[in-house]
Amino acid sequence: MEHSDPRALRQEIEVLMAMQAATTVVLSSLIATHPRYREFQLHVTALVELADAGTLWKPLNDRQREIARLYVEELQSIRSRLDSALDEPEPRWPPE
Repeated sequence: MEHSDPRALRQEIEVLMAMQAATTVVLSSLIATHPRYREFQLHVTALVELADAGTLWKPLNDRQREIARLYVEELQSIRSRLDSALDEPEPRWPPE
């Protein structure tokens, strides 16, 4: 595929964005329902620090590293956000 074609690049970006959204849903579910949630959180936090200091994120520039870190933090907060959402009463449909 020719990467200088703006339409082709746009299509590739759209596919990557859709795949990223789907991956986020699956990862969020796995994280939120992990049987050893606290241990999992500590492990992820330690791995982020190692990745940032080590070779895993070495190919990334500073902006990409920040995005990766923020994405991991977003995923780590999914359980508390889901718990908050579930504490709210379900909306009544149809509205009265």
